[in-house]
Amino acid sequence: MKRTLALIGLAVLGIAFAAVSLWVMLSGGRSARATRTKFRLGGIMLSLSAMLSLSSCSGDNQFFVSCYDPAPPPTNELRWGQGVANSQLRNGDKVMFRYECSFGNQVKVMLLTDDNGEARELCSQSYEVTNGDHNLEFTIETGDYRGRAKLCAEYDKYQDENDSASTFDSTFVLIVD
Repeated sequence: MKRTLALIGLAVLGIAFAAVSLWVMLSGGRSARATRTKFRLGGIMLSLSAMLSLSSCSGDNQFFVSCYDPAPPPTNELRWGQGVANSQLRNGDKVMFRYECSFGNQVKVMLLTDDNGEARELCSQSYEVTNGDHNLEFTIETGDYRGRAKLCAEYDKYQDENDSASTFDSTFVLIVD
């Protein structure tokens, strides 16, 4: 409603500005009152149009709004199923996770352990994905290993090749009998 009224006001000011411009032309630019009125109307119109354009912008920050902020690049997201963090898992257990793919075509899930300060891969599985949401399942197969391990997912974070980086989302689990 306020926006509509402001647009109507801007249209009325535009008509008044055209009339005052005609007055300035007919007086040959000698009428100081006509020139002063034309400048005032022009200033009001510029201010009103700036307020209208700023009100059409939206931003995440409540203190600063800009129409010129670039959109963030699309990212892929991964969410582990509830109860996976710090849980006890056995060989043959299945871990569910949801992967939201905005681009790319592959996700790799690994179970890693710290072996004398060096990461060792216990098991891994790669998934081919397409754009959209995917509910994926990872099977734990550690052989005779028992102890703490890190469950990781590796995927591209950004679509742009310059900003592309493999991202690891991880959570710790305990492998038991």
